[in-house]
Amino acid sequence: MNIILNPQEVATVISLFTAQILDGVDLSEEGKQAIRDWRTERVPGREGLDSFTDDFNDALMGHIEESTRQRYVKAGRVAFGTASERARA
Repeated sequence: MNIILNPQEVATVISLFTAQILDGVDLSEEGKQAIRDWRTERVPGREGLDSFTDDFNDALMGHIEESTRQRYVKAGRVAFGTASERARA
């Protein structure tokens, strides 16, 4: 399964995630400002978002690949396993 988010979708994820942190975690004003600054560097139209989108998609696909069970051949038999299980086969 391939899921690739575009920069606007990743910006939405960033906005939702940082809002949860800012609203739900007891942080100092310096900590809150650091999160706001980080988020501001990754708004649509900024280079930071494009770079972060690539990293986000790589991490997302890695997680999906690792947690998805697929068929593979082991000792002439069909088996099911995650990426790490297939690598050990």
